[in-house]
Amino acid sequence: MNIRKRCLVTLSCVYTIAFILNVIPSVTFPDATIGPLQATSSVLLVLCMMGTCVLNDRVAKLYVTALLFAGVTVFTLHSFETYVYDIVILDALFAIQYPLYLLFVTPLFGLNLFFNVEADFIALFAFFIGLFILAIHEIAMMVSRRVS
Repeated sequence: MNIRKRCLVTLSCVYTIAFILNVIPSVTFPDATIGPLQATSSVLLVLCMMGTCVLNDRVAKLYVTALLFAGVTVFTLHSFETYVYDIVILDALFAIQYPLYLLFVTPLFGLNLFFNVEADFIALFAFFIGLFILAIHEIAMMVSRRVS
């Protein structure tokens, strides 16, 4: 198996582990406690995303792009949800944030051990992590073009 496939398998495994370890604390926050195990899994996920993006992998770039979209969507919709309610169309739009939160923000929720902020701010933090990783990916693409 080549290195890109190994990295994708590793990324998938670390994502699954981070999701499993962080799903209960992210859903029940602030009642649940976040331990070093959840934080370690989230840090490993960020490092694996950086590693796969350095290898110019399109699947990792797709995940990071979805992370960007999910982070900004969850933060924006959660911010508006507290002020606008009882409108059926907007309630359906606000319902989009929950699956996005579970799929993309929950695996990174262990980072809240270091920041101790509300759950919607973790979504914004996931957006900035995605921007950072996307910048790393673009730099790696530029360097690989110059080498070739």
